[in-house]
Amino acid sequence: MTHDCGNPFRHRRRADTEPRRKAPRHRGHPIAGAPLGIAARAPIAAIIATFLLVPVHARAGDLSGSTSLASQLVDRGLAITPQTPALQEGVAWTTPSGWSLGLSGGIELRSPGHVAESVARVARTWTVSGNWRMQADMVYYHYAGRLHANVYEPGVYWVYRDVLTFGLSGVYVASADEHRLHPAADLNFHWPLGGGLFISGGLGIARYAVPYGYPNERYHMGYYRYGQAGLFWGHGAWQIELDRVAIDPGSRRYLRRFTASPWLLTLSRSF
Repeated sequence: MTHDCGNPFRHRRRADTEPRRKAPRHRGHPIAGAPLGIAARAPIAAIIATFLLVPVHARAGDLSGSTSLASQLVDRGLAITPQTPALQEGVAWTTPSGWSLGLSGGIELRSPGHVAESVARVARTWTVSGNWRMQADMVYYHYAGRLHANVYEPGVYWVYRDVLTFGLSGVYVASADEHRLHPAADLNFHWPLGGGLFISGGLGIARYAVPYGYPNERYHMGYYRYGQAGLFWGHGAWQIELDRVAIDPGSRRYLRRFTASPWLLTLSRSF
């Protein structure tokens, strides 16, 4: 797993799309939809165009990114890809005024010609006080692996000293027949133990809509809880992370085909 990609401070198995911080994040969209082909890439261009509208003096900043190898791509406890190694690449442009633009993608190593996940994100971060920061962002996801969906997710996050983070977001699946906003909330922590070692964990709740009844498709909807706990070690540009991931047993009846491997291992290098 890599850090600070997409929305901050939730565990994600994909490459960085924002500057590195000392906290994890975890997300996911247990909602199936049909891929939109070329039209699905249009929101990426829209997000880039939004960033370009920021005044030139505010866009001067730094370029960063990462490469990672993960045992599986996972989002809020759910599998984006099967249990197979995945390679991720990401790049981010960050300005001193708090704006950032990130792009990333992930592939299964056994199918290198197929992009399983692509992400575009624009965000703005503010310093509220000496201990608190606040961030708002808009993210677009195109999933083409086990999850097939084109997703928009606005979110807002409160960060306490890079240790504790609380976030609220809304998930909208553009390619699904069931057009609703699916709320989600996440609470995560990242605690240093010394020697480059950190313990991390988090809990979250999100609303899902799983299709059934094909060809007259209907949706089973409800809320599920997810969580993770793990160890993170970093030295220079290199990071290794091992996580235990789970969703609540009551939701497995409907989400079992999306359930991720309980153990996830990621090796990454930032640049």
